[in-house]
Amino acid sequence: MKKKVLAAIMLLSMMLGIIAALAEVTDVVTLPYEGPLPMYVNKKKLPVYEQPDEESKVILKLKGADAVTVELITEDELWLGILVEDTKNGGQKIGWVEAEFMIDTFPQSFCRHKFGKWKVEVEPTCTSTGYRYRLCKICGIADEEEMPKLKHEYGKWKVTKEATCTKKGERTRKCKVCGKKQTEEYLEEHTFSAWKITKEPTCTEKGERVHTCKVCDFEEKQELEKLPHDYAWEIVTEATDHSAGVRVKTCRVCGYNGGEESYDPEGTMRRGAKGEDVYYMQQLLIDQGYLNVGGADGIFGGGTEKAVMQFQKDQDLNPDGVVWPQTLKKMNHEFGPWEIVKPVTRVEAGERMRVCSDCGFEQVETIEAGTTFENGRRGEDVRTLQQMIHEIGYDAGSFDGIYGSKLDNALAAFAADKGLIVEKGRIRPADIDAIVNDWIKSIPDDAWMGEGSADSPVNLALSINLVSEDADSGLSTYSWSLTNLGKEKCIFITLLLTYGDIDYRQENMAIVLDGFELKANTDNSVSGSFTVSNDWVEGDMHFAALAVSEADDTKWLSNTVSFTNETEEAAAKTIAPMPYDIDVNNLPDGEYPVMFDRGDVLAGTSGVFMNNVRVYTQDWYDIVDVNTLAVGDTIIVSGEPVTVTSLEDTDYGIQVNAEQDDGGFLLASEEDSNGFCVRGLSDISTYTLQGTTSLAVDASATFTDGWNIEEAPLTVGYDGIVEALQSSENEYFVQYNTSIRVENGKVVEIIRVFVP
Repeated sequence: MKKKVLAAIMLLSMMLGIIAALAEVTDVVTLPYEGPLPMYVNKKKLPVYEQPDEESKVILKLKGADAVTVELITEDELWLGILVEDTKNGGQKIGWVEAEFMIDTFPQSFCRHKFGKWKVEVEPTCTSTGYRYRLCKICGIADEEEMPKLKHEYGKWKVTKEATCTKKGERTRKCKVCGKKQTEEYLEEHTFSAWKITKEPTCTEKGERVHTCKVCDFEEKQELEKLPHDYAWEIVTEATDHSAGVRVKTCRVCGYNGGEESYDPEGTMRRGAKGEDVYYMQQLLIDQGYLNVGGADGIFGGGTEKAVMQFQKDQDLNPDGVVWPQTLKKMNHEFGPWEIVKPVTRVEAGERMRVCSDCGFEQVETIEAGTTFENGRRGEDVRTLQQMIHEIGYDAGSFDGIYGSKLDNALAAFAADKGLIVEKGRIRPADIDAIVNDWIKSIPDDAWMGEGSADSPVNLALSINLVSEDADSGLSTYSWSLTNLGKEKCIFITLLLTYGDIDYRQENMAIVLDGFELKANTDNSVSGSFTVSNDWVEGDMHFAALAVSEADDTKWLSNTVSFTNETEEAAAKTIAPMPYDIDVNNLPDGEYPVMFDRGDVLAGTSGVFMNNVRVYTQDWYDIVDVNTLAVGDTIIVSGEPVTVTSLEDTDYGIQVNAEQDDGGFLLASEEDSNGFCVRGLSDISTYTLQGTTSLAVDASATFTDGWNIEEAPLTVGYDGIVEALQSSENEYFVQYNTSIRVENGKVVEIIRVFVP
């Protein structure tokens, strides 16, 4: 093989007519050819010499199977010139190796084989071995092995001589493949009688039992483990109503002392306890404001333990988080009657308070104007809300009846889209009203059946009675009940309230939200009570229940129950921008509207600074104030009172006093805001001056000037800010068009925009 390669090289060089040249070594005649020719080392280690002899300097050592590129060959065909990386000079040079150790195929003896899958050439049987092989993916060498014989595949045993448990028998079986016969002797198993106890076990000694073979009387014994001790408790220290006791356990049989342990007095609850007693205790904590509404689950966990500890601290008890009888007694306050602290409205909850006659503990409770949901709440009413908000286009997750994160996110998205207050973990009655209204308006006409009759599949009978009126809170309490007199089952969804015209597909309020199943032609009904604040609108109140047929998903109303609201019209009110508390000499990080003269931006010895900067805040009005704004109210705009003569909802906001000569102004809610700002005819907001200050300009600051809409905005860095400001053709830097961004007490950005 080696001679063939060398001959090929010689022949190729002769055909090309290339003249022999000198290599790096003087007087060495070599034959060039058109390469490169790849070859492989067929020796474990092969020196590479500087010259074609074994006495010159070794410049590299090759390993077996290394690939090289042959460029030259000596005239005597004993040495090959190969390319070697010249690391010292950053290039390549010729090194010399002995030709006899080079081959043109990969040397299998030096291959790190990477074999493929086995291929079976001869299948093994139970009488002969098999054969299989696999090939190396690198060098192609074959790996072979013999496959062992398979095990015989025997059939069932056939008895040729019967056996007993004392006398051996004989049986045979054959291989299903080759027919080989196997014979063996065997004994039958003993046939035992029932166990008999020969020695009873105790808590100090093991016992024994025995059973006997019915054929040969062979006896088999088995040891029985000791019995557990039969303990009785003896009190060492009595438990009290606020501490554990100590008791010891002693075996009644042998007197063994099982050790001491602490024990709780009856009725004590600790972390890890479960059951109705825990649920009742949690409800007491909820009633007194130590646990969130919906936090009662009958499981005494970490949250309940923290609540108990806080309660114990407030009651001057040992705050160990254990509900002792003493602690539980304190939870069961002797409360007096409720007193209204803060009247309730539809958009704002009220408060009431009662006092314990024993200890003076004051319990304050929120009074909601209607159904209020909080994170963690469970029930059919929550499931109904999940289904409603899903049907109007918001993903609330599965309809599991649990107020969790997915429902919370859906409610927040709905509130943001509708310009309502976004409150995570809570939804107010006014928000529930908005959801129910949108859901009702989304019901197709062919699915809205209105009020049923005696012959209708669903026939709802609603009854409502006034229970009490509270002048202090402005609330009236009503009891109600609803029965289905129809022929089909339905789901009670909501109890609605509307004023004036009786139209339940327009604006209304959800007084009760539920998901109760009302069966057909039965006496089963749903009932309850609710409170209504009658100071929203003067006029008649109308109530009706809405249910969904289980058969075809049609929507049915009950009869309408009406009451007259004689409450006086609410007094006119005045709303002003929300107050800000900003120290202009210590501005927190943020963006501020400002006014300054261009000559007030100066370069001093310590750097650029802004002098006499007047800092403003944009006027924002509370979303609740704006949503309750009515004709006759007063709104403070730019420090001046404006009487509201008209209000009109538009795509851009609420238009106030549009009929006036100047067109009034717009109350707009901008994206990501929780309030409304004033927009005039020129789309300029109103601002409030907070004070005047001086500010240093940070070395990273930029000034962007976009006052000229006919040119691209100009942006300069720190070194060019003073010149750009002082040379500007437009000298007005006012709060309507100019703002600064402050970080760590320094100005990092100045921006001026175009304002018409």
